[in-house]
Parts: sequence; structure tokens; C-alpha cells
Amino acid sequence: MNTITSFIKHHPLVAYFVLAYALAWTLIPLVTSVSVAFGLLALFGPAIASIGVTGIVEGRSGVKQLLRRAVQWRVGLKRIAIAVGLPVLISATVVVLNAALLGKPIAIVPNEAPVLTLIIGLLVVGEEIGWRGFALPRLQTRFNSLTASLILGGLWAAWHLPNALIPGLGYYLTAFPVFLVYVVSMTVLFTWLANRTRGSVWLAWLFHAAINVSAGFLFIGDNLRQWWLSAGVFTLAALIIVIVNGPNLARTPTAHIESTRAAQPVS
Repeated sequence: MNTITSFIKHHPLVAYFVLAYALAWTLIPLVTSVSVAFGLLALFGPAIASIGVTGIVEGRSGVKQLLRRAVQWRVGLKRIAIAVGLPVLISATVVVLNAALLGKPIAIVPNEAPVLTLIIGLLVVGEEIGWRGFALPRLQTRFNSLTASLILGGLWAAWHLPNALIPGLGYYLTAFPVFLVYVVSMTVLFTWLANRTRGSVWLAWLFHAAINVSAGFLFIGDNLRQWWLSAGVFTLAALIIVIVNGPNLARTPTAHIESTRAAQPVS
């Protein structure tokens, strides 16, 4: 057993986050110098990192279990409706709030890249295999669900920072504090949905895609203002979830056992 393999087996979460960052960040400079396709490929950094680390720590059976949750679509119509409807409702609320604050009629700015928005919505499954498929179950074996969400949300938000290197996206760096609140608050909702669906990565992908697509098509014309308003509404929704469900965010003893099993090496 070499040193790297030993480190990964003893520190799988650290290894995962290092790889997820490295695999995505090294591709971002190629977006402007070569092709935007490298930005889409970067979305799979978390998936590649999670599959690689899982393979080393748990073997082939662990990888199969991880990927099986990516197609775990039988989660109930109610939860599917929440995963799709809540982002649309939040984006629509942002449109209304923006109009009210500006004292102008409700207006939606046409999406300049509708096809790209839809493609990104589909490809975020690469992120979710890592964030919710690998990282969240392991964090929840160490912390309560709220604390796990705050940690994961912070690391997930920071993962986006290289976007600031892309022309026109410098606000990812200058407005990072509000982006951090925006991502952390929605992470609480991701965890709540995961805990109610035995960690379905498929539903997490659907929720993530709905967030991106609804915000892209119900756009108010200003990314920073959209983040501020979205962060406020998502934070309110997250607070309601925490108040109603407590810091374990609807996590049941059964879900705890399943998360523990998912995070343990296979001997």
C-alpha cells in the first residue's frame, strides 16, 4: 500500500475535496483559451473524485452503491414536485421582489443562452454524485445535518471561485459573501431532501437542475441582485426547515445507519 493510497483510505473526505477542486480548477483556464466545453467538463470533477476515492476505500461494490443512488428515482411524486416546484417558486418570488424594490413592473430578461442553461442543468449530475452522493453521507456521520450542510455549503461555494477567471464572471470573487449565503442556504434544503429520500442523488440532481434553469429563465437582468434576493428567500426557506425539523433536518435513525454504512470502508 503506497503512501497516497494509505492517506486516501484514512482521510477519504479530505482526499475527495482536494481532488474535486483540483480536477475542476485546472480546467477553468482552458474555458477562455480553448473552449467553453472545458467548463462543462469541470462539472464532472466532483463525480470523478468521488468515484475514484470510493473505489480505493470501498472497492467496486462501493462504487456500484454510489452510482445506484444516482438513478434512485422512486422517491415519491410529492418530493419530485418539491424538487422542481420550490426553485421555480423561489425564482418567481425573486422576480416579484425585484420589481417591488425598484418600483417597476414585473419583468423577466430573455435568456441569452437558453440551450447552454439547459445543458448545464443536465450536467450538474456530475456535481451531485460528489456533493450529495459522496460528501454529505460522510459528513453526516461526524456532524448533525445542519452542521454538515454548513460545511458542505461553504466548500461547494468556494469550489465555484475559479469562475471569476472567466471574462464577465468576476462577480464570483467580488460578491462571494452573498454567493456563500446563497449556496449554504440552499445546501440545507438539499440535505433535507436527501434525508427524506435515503440519499437519492437523482433527486438532488433534479433539484440542482431546477434551481439553475429556473434562475436562468426567470432572470431579473442583474446577477448580483438576483443572488442577493435569492439568498434572502433561500435563507428564509432554510430557516423554516430547521425550525420545523430541528438540526438533523428530518434525518431518521434508519437514514443515519444507511449513511454510516455508506461511509465505511468495505473489508
